[in-house]
Amino acid sequence: MNRLKKIFTLFNRKPASPKITTLINYCTNDYKFIGPCIKEAQKFSEEVIVLYTDYFYDGTPENQYLIDKTIKENPNVKFEFYEFDINLNRLAQLWHGYVRLIGWKVSSPETSHILFLDADEVVDAERFNSWLQKYPVASVNVIKLANYYYFRETCYQAETFEDSVVFARKDLLTDSMFLDYLDRDQIYREIAEPKARMVMGIDKQPLIHHYSWVRNEEEMIKKVSTWGHKHERPWLELVIEEFKNGFKGKDFVHHYTYKTVEPFIKITD
Repeated sequence: MNRLKKIFTLFNRKPASPKITTLINYCTNDYKFIGPCIKEAQKFSEEVIVLYTDYFYDGTPENQYLIDKTIKENPNVKFEFYEFDINLNRLAQLWHGYVRLIGWKVSSPETSHILFLDADEVVDAERFNSWLQKYPVASVNVIKLANYYYFRETCYQAETFEDSVVFARKDLLTDSMFLDYLDRDQIYREIAEPKARMVMGIDKQPLIHHYSWVRNEEEMIKKVSTWGHKHERPWLELVIEEFKNGFKGKDFVHHYTYKTVEPFIKITD
């Protein structure tokens, strides 16, 4: 009877929860998102590391006042400064991965997994924790988590899902995975099976809210002038054209269609 009880217990045991380091790429263009991003991440992470420097990717100085304010407002987070190298500016699209590489290097040896976030990606921690209790994380090497996508306002949610966020076993990461134009996609591609993408919560809905383009005109112009993808398209012209009118229900980035929802987070400009 005791043997049968042990076998039954093994087959019904909940998946072991991973010990998670959450790495957040941060610049002050995303100041209005970093608070909610950190707050949610702390609910499931062993440690949260926010990576920052003193310049934007185009070489213009960061807003040191907002950097200092962010650090003061989040005393229980590890803020990791990295040196900005102007010589890398010609390869601006590689900055995102380079910063994640630094974060991986300084993460605690006690954690087993890394969640790679940008500051404008906010996890629904309550639902994420429920998912962790059900999903066989230990049996999958790398996961791309599905996210909602937003444009202009937190209430405008795309009807198309994306999966930009990567959740990976830390011991499978290598330096070469990070220094690629594809950024997190390359990490996912290089880690061997088993792996899964567009992974939803237990309710079959995304676990993350991505606010990349939730900005007023001035903020969007600053974003497209300083981020790693600045040379890919005529962003400035697209932003100016967008704000000639109210929101028309489609974005100029992916041409998704949108619906109006109750905002997951509240922010002020």
